[in-house]
Amino acid sequence: MDDRQRAVADLARLIDGIPVAMVTTRTGDEALRSRPMLVEQLQDDATLLFLTHRSSQKVMEITEHSQVNVAFVGAKGDRYVSVSGTGRISHDREQIRRLWNPTYRAWFPGGPDDPELGVLTVKMERVEYWDVPSSRLVRLWGVVRALATGQPAEAGEQGMLVFGE
Repeated sequence: MDDRQRAVADLARLIDGIPVAMVTTRTGDEALRSRPMLVEQLQDDATLLFLTHRSSQKVMEITEHSQVNVAFVGAKGDRYVSVSGTGRISHDREQIRRLWNPTYRAWFPGGPDDPELGVLTVKMERVEYWDVPSSRLVRLWGVVRALATGQPAEAGEQGMLVFGE
């Protein structure tokens, strides 16, 4: 397993069980805008896939400024992951059919052939993560120990994954 494969496997472990991410784009006036999106797939080539409406504001923003951020938070507040990358929109019908789930008909009434349906692909460049102890007691003990010793509290494992070409 090479470094890239290992990094993708590490990311898969970190985001496992987190179905929704906050995707941040940059607006025309340079403001940052975030919205929740259902993660469709993490691919072996270090890309994240999302289904989206092709006429949405985020698609216009990504077309103008391709840099995006995707943030994940574990349900127990024990994992935090920030993915920086480049966004791209496609209308690949074969890829859409592979990702399609009948539940999506609520958003895309035309099914997988809905002309409004597109794929947002985020090519990851950098991932920062914080993997903290899930036990509230362990976290509390860390705070108590820090207060008693005057040393900063340990926040768990923090790291960075960098995806090159």
